[in-house]
Amino acid sequence: MFKKRRERKQAELHEELGAALRDPDATVRAKAAVDAAEAADPEWALRELASAVAREPWADDFHETVVDGFCTALRRETTVRERVEGIVAGHLDDPEGYLRAWTGFVEEIGGPPALREIGEDLRDDMRARLTYLRSQGWAPEGLDGVGRPGSFPREMAFDFAVLLTSLVVRRNEPLPAEEEERVRVETRAILERALAADPDSDVRLELIAPLSESPDDEAWTDRARHGLQVDETLDLCMSGDDARATLGVETLNHQITRDDLLRRRRTREVLDHLLAREQTPFVLDQLLVCYVQLHVVAPLPDPPVDLFLGLLGHPDSTIRSTAASGLGLLAVGTPEEGRVVDALVRLLDDDPEDEVRGAAAESLAGLDRGEEPVSRTVSDALERHADAPAPKIRAASLQHALENGATDAYDRLLREFDSPDVDWQFLSACELASAEDGFSLPDDIRPRLVERLERLEKTGWADRCADPDSYPGPDRRAEMLSDLLEQLRARG
Repeated sequence: MFKKRRERKQAELHEELGAALRDPDATVRAKAAVDAAEAADPEWALRELASAVAREPWADDFHETVVDGFCTALRRETTVRERVEGIVAGHLDDPEGYLRAWTGFVEEIGGPPALREIGEDLRDDMRARLTYLRSQGWAPEGLDGVGRPGSFPREMAFDFAVLLTSLVVRRNEPLPAEEEERVRVETRAILERALAADPDSDVRLELIAPLSESPDDEAWTDRARHGLQVDETLDLCMSGDDARATLGVETLNHQITRDDLLRRRRTREVLDHLLAREQTPFVLDQLLVCYVQLHVVAPLPDPPVDLFLGLLGHPDSTIRSTAASGLGLLAVGTPEEGRVVDALVRLLDDDPEDEVRGAAAESLAGLDRGEEPVSRTVSDALERHADAPAPKIRAASLQHALENGATDAYDRLLREFDSPDVDWQFLSACELASAEDGFSLPDDIRPRLVERLERLEKTGWADRCADPDSYPGPDRRAEMLSDLLEQLRARG
């Protein structure tokens, strides 16, 4: 009799929790998930929670959803917890193998079917999460180095693995066929309207803006939607029609600045294809920026350093400037780094355009990692231009001097900030230098610099910019000034 009563109560509990796990209110679902993990039959809880996670809409704070209860349920049984730990630890360098093992396990406990196809975007997303998990203590040996079994740090590391994996699988689901076609049609319509506007115009930029918007925190379909938009853009780049290809490259330039870049392999193939052909300076400049952004999001295994080096001699100064800036990022750690430094020094010394020379100076400062003979070559070049008329060059030279403790660096710093109209690039240089590990202004210099910055703030420096529509505008200048002051005061 007692057994039947327990079974009936358990069935009632399961029915109640099952309904709550499907409630439209996310708070109700989250509470039901925790209750299920702690009170329901473990096998039933795992099955229902695995399915609930697969239904859960994307949200910015995914850990506050049903996934919290799923983590608790997985930790509840020792054999299940050890199985999960083994899957994570055994695949830290194998994102595809990890996803197959994980989704196979979820299918075993009653969740959705295991993934049959794992595309590049899904692998890239999971690879980035596995790198993060390593930073949280995960190792091929598991979590042996993270607290005692059952301790809060260890449970936290376990939960992060489950949360991030569930999130990656959820947000990389493809759209239904009908929805996919609707997104493609909408994207083509936007591109057709933009085609009628002039390249590099505000009108065109406004029209293509929806194709490069940041993801909607509440829309789990956003990643799939953006991937389709990038597909249409890449198709336009490869159309063979100059006007359409120009629009495609211009749109790609804006899409590629998103942190969560999709279609990386195909994007690189399209860039290589287009750069193998003669392009207008505008398109060429856009392509170079795309290459650099692609590398910034995740380092390219074979960055096109030689391509950028060759363009340092291009007749268009914008191309030379973009190539010089890009080399400061692409060349780091490559066999060509020494050649790049020598080429940038020549550009800094000899180019007739200040903007190009400024780009070379900034890249040289970034390429100095304290290794001889590169370090001495960079230092000598930047010291030669410490008093250059162009603020951008002086600022790069000053930043390098501050970071390397040059004897005259602090006098130069205070002298620049004596001007009531100090160029904003000196604030940027000072902020970047102070962000370096171990950097500290001497006790007698910091209050003198703070005094100068406070004077700038009081006299309205932020509003005294030649063109309010240029970068940085008044609001950004005020923010830079405030941030630097806050940083210096905190270290006082």
